Amino acid sequence: MKKFALYSDLIFSFFVTAILGLCFFRYLKIVFVLSLLLSVLCGGLVTLALAAYLFSKRKHLFLKGSDEAQKEKLLFHLALSSDEAKTAYFLAFLKKQFPAENPRRFSKLRLQTDTRFFFLRFSFSPVSADEVAAMARLKTSKQKQLLCDTIEEAALALCRRLGIEVKTGNDVYVALKEAEFLPERYLGEDCKAAKKKKFTLWFSKRNAKRFLVGATMLFLLSQLTPFPFYYLLWGGILALAAVFTRIFGYA
Repeated sequence: MKKFALYSDLIFSFFVTAILGLCFFRYLKIVFVLSLLLSVLCGGLVTLALAAYLFSKRKHLFLKGSDEAQKEKLLFHLALSSDEAKTAYFLAFLKKQFPAENPRRFSKLRLQTDTRFFFLRFSFSPVSADEVAAMARLKTSKQKQLLCDTIEEAALALCRRLGIEVKTGNDVYVALKEAEFLPERYLGEDCKAAKKKKFTLWFSKRNAKRFLVGATMLFLLSQLTPFPFYYLLWGGILALAAVFTRIFGYA
């Protein structure tokens, strides 16, 4: 999750909670100024709690449902890609991320910068200890780093012993997503699914604005009708849907 997206989600949640709180406190016949203060306080508390959760999740690289599906699609794409395509893709990524370190190709599936040496290994089977041993035989004073999907326990232990840094599928996906460098098209992408497409569209982040507009209209109408309860109830449901799809929805 990019920092800008994270902060915009928090601001969005604050305003939705504050609007919902203001209408609720006005429904309880609390004077406007006090209702406004209480709604701002509620918005702040909810936003702080949400921020603590999201920052903790980001710190531990926990992938939400939509991220998990996209990560699997990325790793499947990389496993299907040719060695040359993988080499070119990650070289372009390194040039974007570390331009000052002079990223360049060493050979197929091997890249280097001024300080690091990268091995690319994305396939349908985990990295083995024998493959790690072959990487260790390459002589270089640079920090070696293995980018892969999965790795066997014995191979991971050998990497630690030999000082080879390992970045597995989760790490690679998060780095590519934060750099906005995920592929635009994926090999082997499944076009099935009218149901899945409908589900993805319904829970798209873009729908957050629609839910928020609907909630705001209902909240405003609740101030004009002698029976505001149902307006507040459905407005609250739409407001919660707006927050949920904004933070956890599909991109």
